[in-house]
Amino acid sequence: MEPWLYWVAAAGTAGALALAIRSAVINSRLRRQRDFIRTLETVLQPRETVKEICPNGRQGRWILTSKRLLMETKEGFLAVPFKKIRSLHGVDRMGKSTSAPARMTKLMVKGDQEYTLFNTDEAFVRLVKQLKQYKAKAKRKK
Repeated sequence: MEPWLYWVAAAGTAGALALAIRSAVINSRLRRQRDFIRTLETVLQPRETVKEICPNGRQGRWILTSKRLLMETKEGFLAVPFKKIRSLHGVDRMGKSTSAPARMTKLMVKGDQEYTLFNTDEAFVRLVKQLKQYKAKAKRKK
């Protein structure tokens, strides 16, 4: 056999291995997404709808529903009802306070504890706007 045929065989084997790895990664990602949706459906209360889902890096996702704010953790979900949220505090790149969701790099939600959501996705702006609206509604009802 000629030497160039070995190179062709090696390249074909490497290509097949790369496709197998890619397929495994894609299937794993789809399985994790499917498991997340199933778990989220079990956590939702009756007549509660999901308004926005925002990824928070490796810490999980934040889910804004019609009744509360859910945070995904490794163990499950942590729920903060709108009534328990005392304040929303946005910080821009320079570390200064801001109320404009588009300028925020992180949002700190103070309730029983303080939770921080980082701006890692375009869904962040939509989540902050809706969260501020729900918080304003809760203040008006009081």
